[in-house]
Order: sequence, then structure tokens, then C-alpha cells
Amino acid sequence: MYREPHLQKKSDECAEIWRKWFDVNYKEQDKEKAKILRKKWCQCCDEFGEMVSHEVKTNPRYKGIVLFPGKENPPT
Repeated sequence: MYREPHLQKKSDECAEIWRKWFDVNYKEQDKEKAKILRKKWCQCCDEFGEMVSHEVKTNPRYKGIVLFPGKENPPT
């Protein structure tokens, strides 16, 4: 669950696409349709990631939070 409604909405949208992809890929076994849905899901996840990144950078709620204690940058 996300506090920000727009993030929750996008997360739900991506989850719904994934569930459709799973059904088409494993239950219906329609590989062509599954390929299209997988691409749509990947695009949704990319957009969601950008939204989260933007939120963390611009929302005052997240200002000053130490994401990686003891390190300046995330682990690689």
C-alpha cells in the first residue's frame, strides 16, 4: 500500500496487467497474446518506477531520509 493515491493506482494497474499476463501465459497458453501483455506490464513497471523516483525526490515527506545508512550511494 502506498500513501500517495496516484502511486497506489499505478501499482494496482501494473498488478492487474501482470495477473492478465499470467492467466494468458499459463492457463490459456496463448504465447502471442502473452508477449503483448508482458511488454505492456514491463512498460507499466517502468512508468511506476519513474513515478516513485519522482515522488521520493519531490515530496517533502521523504526529505532527509537516509536510504542506505553508512553509505553515500546504494549498493551495487
